[in-house]
Amino acid sequence: MTARNPIPLTEISLLVLAGGKGSRMGGHDKGLMDIAGKPAIEHLLERFATHPGPLMISANRNLKQYADYGYPVLEDASGNFPGPLAGMLAGLVAAPGRYLLTLPVDAPLVHNDYPARMAAAFSECGSNACVASLNQRIEPVFCLLDATLAPALRDYLERGQRSVNGWLGEIGAVPVDFSDSPQQFINLNVEQDQKKLQPYLTSSPH
Repeated sequence: MTARNPIPLTEISLLVLAGGKGSRMGGHDKGLMDIAGKPAIEHLLERFATHPGPLMISANRNLKQYADYGYPVLEDASGNFPGPLAGMLAGLVAAPGRYLLTLPVDAPLVHNDYPARMAAAFSECGSNACVASLNQRIEPVFCLLDATLAPALRDYLERGQRSVNGWLGEIGAVPVDFSDSPQQFINLNVEQDQKKLQPYLTSSPH
């Protein structure tokens, strides 16, 4: 396999996926829930404020609150919360650069080297998509995608498909091993996770 040239981080648009219904959180908007003294999304925006490429937020409610952070806010084309793939499609269409890197708003422990690690792996993988994995299990909403995948994703959604894993399998996304730092995939699924995440955010370096 011939390695491609490294991807410039300036060409990678970072998309924070904050468009879910929060069903397991009693309908609360997880991105705006307090963790260690600030909304979950603020931890990520501060962490990636120095990312040299564009940063965008995918959201379907509380749009003004998200827009107040000063980054473009993308709504799904469909208003029925079809899942993270709809947010990814909006990001692929809107991305100024050639690549889109996604991460969920409910994972405030993601390291600030996440873009560089994914970019390095993408340059070696020989595919137009790669996805983070932990102990040989993929973390499907942590992926780096070539913007040319937008038509394929639109077609997948128009076929009524919603599975992120299914689409990543269909396009041959290559796993990127993050087993050396598993804590960054701890997410905010139930209200008890607020307390579980707090010690990491108050004591560990970004």
